[in-house]
Amino acid sequence: MAMNTDSFIEPEAFTTGAALVLSILYFLVQFRRTSKINAKLSSHGPGVVLPPHVKSYIPFLGSAIEMGKGTRAFIAKYSARLNSPIFTAKIAGNHCLFIGDPDHVTMVYRYTKYLDDITLQKTFTRNVLGIVDKADEHECFYSDGAKQINKKLYHKYLFSDEELTKSVGKTQKIFQDLLPNLLDEKCEGEWSKHSLFAMVREYVFKASVAPLISEYIATNQDVEAFRTFDKDIPLMFAEAPAFLTKKATHAREKLLENISNDKFMETGSELTSERKALINSNQAFIRSTLGVLFASVGNSTPAVFWTLYHIIADENALRAIRAEVDGIVKARSGTNAHEEPFALEELDKMVLTKSAFTEALRLYHGAFTTREVSTDFVFDPKKPGQSKYLIQKGTRIMAFAATLHHDPDLFHDNLTYKYDRFAPKMDKDGNVKPPEFSKNGKLISEPTRFFGGGAHLCPGRKFISYEMQALVAVLLIRFDMKLVASSDESPPQIDYSSQGVGVSHPDRDPTIMVRLRT
Repeated sequence: MAMNTDSFIEPEAFTTGAALVLSILYFLVQFRRTSKINAKLSSHGPGVVLPPHVKSYIPFLGSAIEMGKGTRAFIAKYSARLNSPIFTAKIAGNHCLFIGDPDHVTMVYRYTKYLDDITLQKTFTRNVLGIVDKADEHECFYSDGAKQINKKLYHKYLFSDEELTKSVGKTQKIFQDLLPNLLDEKCEGEWSKHSLFAMVREYVFKASVAPLISEYIATNQDVEAFRTFDKDIPLMFAEAPAFLTKKATHAREKLLENISNDKFMETGSELTSERKALINSNQAFIRSTLGVLFASVGNSTPAVFWTLYHIIADENALRAIRAEVDGIVKARSGTNAHEEPFALEELDKMVLTKSAFTEALRLYHGAFTTREVSTDFVFDPKKPGQSKYLIQKGTRIMAFAATLHHDPDLFHDNLTYKYDRFAPKMDKDGNVKPPEFSKNGKLISEPTRFFGGGAHLCPGRKFISYEMQALVAVLLIRFDMKLVASSDESPPQIDYSSQGVGVSHPDRDPTIMVRLRT
C-alpha cells in the first residue's frame, strides 16, 4: 500500500507553529496580568505605581548571589540605576522589597498594621531552634507565660539598675578571672600574641552566659559549639540542604543536650529559673533558651570586637579612652581602687568608650528588619519627585539599617570610623552638649537604629553596652595592647556571608600583642 507523504507536516513548520502559539499564549497571559495590575493601581488613586523590579534570569535564587557580595552596595546600585527610592528583587524564591533612600528605612515601624512580624519569627524558631511542634510554638508566642516573659521578665533582669548592677558585676568578675590567660607566665613583662576575635568570643560568651543564663554552659566546649552553630544560622533559616548545615545542626544538638542537663538548672540564673516556671513545655523551654543564648552573644561578640579593634588601631582613640578610664579610677578612694568593679554610674561617665561602641555599630550593624506584607497598601514617600508605590500582599520588606547608618547627608565622612562621633561636644560658650545630627536643616532625634524599634526594641541593649564598656575599661587599666604589624595584611573587612542576621563578622581574625601595662 502506497503511503501518502503529503499528509505529514514538515518539522520546521510544526516548530514555527508551536512557537507562534506559545508566543500568543504568553502575550495573552501578560496582557491579562498587566490589565489586573493596572486595575488594582487605579483603585488606589492617581499616581500610584509598582516599585521597579530588578530582572534576574537565575531560577529561584534570583539576585541572591549578587546581593551576597555586599548588601549595602547592592541596594545602592539598583536604587540609583532604577532611579527609585525603593525596588523589588527575587531573593531565593521570595519577592523582596529593598529601600534605597535612607529616609524611608524606618517605614517598617510606621506601616505596622499592614505588616506581619510574627511569621518570620516562627520561621526562625522552626528552622534554627528546631521548634516544630505546634503546641511548643504556641507556648513560645501566645501563652500567658510568654507574654509575662516578654513584657516583664526581660525588662526586670536586663533593664532595671538593680539587676544590671548584679549581672554587670558578675560579668566583670569573670573578665578579671580570664585576664591572666592573656599573659605568658614564662616571659614576664613580654608581649603575648592573641587572635582578637577569638579572645573576644570567649570572654563575651562566658561573661554573658554565666550571669544571664547558666554557669554550666559557660565552657570552652560550649563556646566552640556556639561558634559552629552561629556560623550557619543564615543557611538554617533559609532551609538550605541538610548537607550544608550538618555541622551547625550537630552543634545545635550538643548545646541543647547541655541545656537539658540537670546541672544547667542547678547553676542557672534567676532569669532562667523564672523563665522555666513560666513555660509549661520542657521542649519549648530548652529550645527557646537556645534562642536566648543567641540573643545574648550572637551580636555582642562582633560588636565588642569591632569596638576593641578600632580603639587599638587608632592611637588617638586609645590614648583618649584610656585617659577617660584612668580618670574615673583615680577619682576613687582606697588602695586597691583599680581592682574594684566599675559601678553603673562610673560606666555611664565613659562617654568616649560608649561613643566608640556606637560608632562600631554604625559601621558594622548589618541586620535586616524584615516584615511580610499581609495586606496591600500604598507607601507615600512624601518627598518631591518620588511616586506613591503599591506594596502588594506577599512581598517581603527587607529594611537594611546600614543604608540609614551610612547616609552621607547625616554622617559626615560616613565611611570613616570616628571614635568620638557620638560623644558630647563643648560649644563655643564652654557648655557640654550631647551630639546633634541634622539633615537638610532638620534635627534628627534618632539617627541610628541598632536595636530595632517599636514592640521589638531589644531589651538587652543596656546590658551589652555596659558589658562592652566594662571589658574595654578592664583591659585598658591592666594591659598595653597593639596590633601586629604586617605589610601583607589589610584591615579586616566585613564577612558578607554572615550579613543580614545582626552585627557583621570580620573576614579574618587580626592578631594583637598584649602585655602588662608599663
